[in-house]
Amino acid sequence: MGASHFQMELANIAKCLLLGVVILWIQIHGNKGCFEEERLALLDFKAFVGSNGFNADHLLSSWIHDPTSNCCQWERVLCNSTTGHVTELSLNNTRQYDLESDSFYFDENSWYVNLSMFQQLKELKTLNLSYNHFDCSIDDKGFQRLEELDLSWNNFNNSILSSLAALPSLNTLILTDNYMEGSFPNQGIFDYWNCFLSSFCLK
Repeated sequence: MGASHFQMELANIAKCLLLGVVILWIQIHGNKGCFEEERLALLDFKAFVGSNGFNADHLLSSWIHDPTSNCCQWERVLCNSTTGHVTELSLNNTRQYDLESDSFYFDENSWYVNLSMFQQLKELKTLNLSYNHFDCSIDDKGFQRLEELDLSWNNFNNSILSSLAALPSLNTLILTDNYMEGSFPNQGIFDYWNCFLSSFCLK
């Protein structure tokens, strides 16, 4: 009994050591690829930019339609080095405006973007869509882990607020220079946000 018990304990220790080595290897080397559904979601956004008459290949030159291309290495994309999931997108100024000129500030042409294309990014935590003249709705069924959202310098109005309030993890919201006006019907929904608006902050 004693020898058998000792062998079992030794086997358990060996299993724990092996598991530790595997976890350490993953942490050191990380995930070397990206998920196919996330890569395709990003390519949908690139196609959206191109469909509006802009040179998406120039703006997002590393975003290529190649299954071997690692989207975690694409420009404007950050991933969790261990899991390989996309965690941050910097999609600001996708029209490539010269922000020092008047061309951006006097452009009244809105882009209507369907942000449901990003629902495949299950671990997305930070999304920067500033300086785009976007006008759209946020689907509250996606973005469950989104913590920081920058919508500044777009064409949003008060109607988007109800969708934003339904995002469970959101703690930082930037809405500077949109078309917000009047008083908000339920200020309490913003109590847990660090909220930046064009004229006032609701926190």
